[in-house]
Amino acid sequence: MLVQKAHLEERLHRIGLANEATRFNRERRPYPPVRPKYRNPKNPAETWSGRGRLPRWLRPQLRGGRKLDDFLIDRASAEKRQTS
Repeated sequence: MLVQKAHLEERLHRIGLANEATRFNRERRPYPPVRPKYRNPKNPAETWSGRGRLPRWLRPQLRGGRKLDDFLIDRASAEKRQTS
């Protein structure tokens, strides 16, 4: 595999495309910030947006029989706190 790669890179270098083939300048799309959707009742500083892996504090709670809806952040009270 390495021999084939070296052979192909050498061929690209000969035809003058070596720089374009090795340059990967892909930028990620900017994503908007995501507000937290769930909160740990034992430690309110720990929140989760609902994206990605389950946080460590949430896994045992769900295994214990609680529902994900039990941890929802009340949007109305959160908005009141931000405007105050």
